[in-house]
Amino acid sequence: MHRETYTIGIDIGGTKIAFALIDGEGVVREDKKIPTGLSGSTEFIQNEIGKQVNIFIKKYGSSITGIGLATPGYIDPVAGIVKNAVNLNWKDVHVVDILKNSIEKPLPIYLQRDTVAETLGEYYFGAGKNCQDFVFLGIGTGFGAGALTSGQLLTGFHNMALEIGHLSVDEKGPQCACGNVGCIETILSGKGLVNRANELFAASHDPVYEKMKDSITARKIISMAKAHDPIAEELMGKMAKSLGFICAVLKSVIDPERFIIGGGLGKAIFNMLTDDVEKEMNARVFKMDDRPTRFYKSSLKTSAMGAGAMVWYFNNILPNSLNNKNE
Repeated sequence: MHRETYTIGIDIGGTKIAFALIDGEGVVREDKKIPTGLSGSTEFIQNEIGKQVNIFIKKYGSSITGIGLATPGYIDPVAGIVKNAVNLNWKDVHVVDILKNSIEKPLPIYLQRDTVAETLGEYYFGAGKNCQDFVFLGIGTGFGAGALTSGQLLTGFHNMALEIGHLSVDEKGPQCACGNVGCIETILSGKGLVNRANELFAASHDPVYEKMKDSITARKIISMAKAHDPIAEELMGKMAKSLGFICAVLKSVIDPERFIIGGGLGKAIFNMLTDDVEKEMNARVFKMDDRPTRFYKSSLKTSAMGAGAMVWYFNNILPNSLNNKNE
């Protein structure tokens, strides 16, 4: 008799942590989100993340085969350490060991960068299904990328391939949380969008804008842009040009079949900006380049799906529903 098995996916973001329990068909059986605690990382992992994992363990027991853990930043997946995650204020956090000591059942735990995990999520469940070559671009609290090339994750020698959010592209740009200036993330992220809006609001000397300063959100800026507010439209235009530039670089270097745009902010602006992003990308690549590269919006139910998929990927297993990719 076939026994149902499950994986647990945990995606730790700058503002929230997403949990998902996924069955062998790739169906999310349970999911939950909690706010991210940005201080006392050890205690937070033990008390909050470990607590939720133990709830799953008590309910599903031996049917759980492993845990996938996704975090932003510079990580060492072999040692299980988050070396530096600026959006979490984590430095040299032995996250895998801490979590192992916090849960009631010994389980293998696989650690990867969040965008690597989300790339797997798109491959198994989302807009990258049946595609062997694509780039995932995650625009949320921060900005990051992942890629699948010839059906394999592109990770790099130091596991830092496509860590482009902290690539400095403007030496006179704003200060980034990483300590550099003019990083891509200062434009292509929720934090960057809000910071830039506050700067433009203050510089406008318009009382309407000044009232909104320091209370503006990315969601509000998007709404204002849809209503043709000039500053909001300027901000969206800057994002489109910057994202188009990044896509041009990645198209030239990696040659993907498609770009998949994810992250909360990425999905929110997808329909608004995709045409402009594609135009900017095509304006920057080799003029005789007629390779079609399509843009897709992430369709994942939760970002934790990719984290759960790591258990299958690193054990060379496909969920039951994907054993035949051509179905």
